[in-house]
Amino acid sequence: MLKLQKDHYEQIVAHGLEGKPLEICGLLVGVQNGDETRVLEVHRTDSEDKSELTYTVNPLQQLKIERDATKRGLQIVGIYHTHPATIPYPSKTDVARAHWGDTDDLLFPGYSYLIVSLRDPENPEPRSFKIEGRNIPSDIREEPVSLAEEQRSRGAEE
Repeated sequence: MLKLQKDHYEQIVAHGLEGKPLEICGLLVGVQNGDETRVLEVHRTDSEDKSELTYTVNPLQQLKIERDATKRGLQIVGIYHTHPATIPYPSKTDVARAHWGDTDDLLFPGYSYLIVSLRDPENPEPRSFKIEGRNIPSDIREEPVSLAEEQRSRGAEE
């Protein structure tokens, strides 16, 4: 399950609407525990592609975000991107780019791939997937997305 705070999701949707009709992308930082991925931060990145159909996370931005997260005991747990005009399901290109070149080795094993469809901008559609191989659909595993209000500390409630 991908656990995401509503304000993080709203940031992703806003980023996508600002970038439309191009695909936009960013990184999800947080913690993983078994099948649960908890997002604690959302980081916008530039897409190298500037395309309506594909994205490529800027590698320098990714490296900086990864180093900062690691220093704080966190990790990159996923990548988000939008599909401006199509359904929120990994494309052949999305799956191919999750691998090292033409090999079967995954670039980021265990990452969540959150795709937000903006084909109806008034009703964005979030879906998240674990890409486990090259075969569509057998190697694409959908994971539930949980949108929650931000958790307040006990001290703030008292």
